[in-house]
Amino acid sequence: MLGTYSLIIALFLGTMGLPHVLVRFYTNPDGRAARRTAVIVLAMLGGFYVVVTLLGALSRLYTPQLLVSGDTDAAVLLLPSAVLGSGWAGALLGGLVAAGAWAAFLATSSGLVVSIAGVLSTDLLGSSRVRDFRLAAVLAGVVPLVLAVGVERLDFSEAVALVFAVAASTFCPLLVLGVWWRGLTPVGALVGVLVGGVSSAGAVAVSLAGFGGTGWLGVLLYRPAIVTVPAAFLAMVLVSRFTAQKRPADADQVLLRLHAPERLGLSRDRLDERMQRPAR
Repeated sequence: MLGTYSLIIALFLGTMGLPHVLVRFYTNPDGRAARRTAVIVLAMLGGFYVVVTLLGALSRLYTPQLLVSGDTDAAVLLLPSAVLGSGWAGALLGGLVAAGAWAAFLATSSGLVVSIAGVLSTDLLGSSRVRDFRLAAVLAGVVPLVLAVGVERLDFSEAVALVFAVAASTFCPLLVLGVWWRGLTPVGALVGVLVGGVSSAGAVAVSLAGFGGTGWLGVLLYRPAIVTVPAAFLAMVLVSRFTAQKRPADADQVLLRLHAPERLGLSRDRLDERMQRPAR
């Protein structure tokens, strides 16, 4: 039960912290389009999780042997043949599912590489040139490939859960407090991200190394979100309280522009447009 609730927290809160999801907002021209994108993404993710739940129920009904063998990742590919039979219909649907799975893997990997490469090229290399972005993209892709070589076998469902736990423990608290709490300071945000990132990533490393063991400690190492997410929130709040003097002076104005309806014209692009408009 502890692992189940921790997994729910990781999946729900980690979705907003995935870099390839956040990067979608940079393609919106204004705040109204960004809000529309958020609603559409939430609807699509909700539909996705409904399908995942349905897939799990059907897999338990038609392919229960996978629970015994441990090859639960194969349920996506074996379920069409198990439901429709071994004829052409099952093979065709299985091939379509496999193609969709590979397309999803490639799309997610590409989004992550682009997100990481953008951070590396602008923040670390300090350049906006296309050549430097290409170099950063190569670095962003080579590092996980090298790490993947050392992994002989890893349950994909376990790996995804751990990734969501790290995202939920870092970007989620930063986004929630940064959008809704005016008392957040840069120092508090940095410490909170470090606390959540180090604790969740450390749990991921220990669990992948096989030192988790059994009992509640092993459950928390495999499903750390139930501990690391509150720790990140608490660290951000406490450090921000102790460093209240470092609170940005324009925090109230930024939050006002962030939450005000677009029709009021308080967003930065609207203010710049009004400042450039000649007086009548």
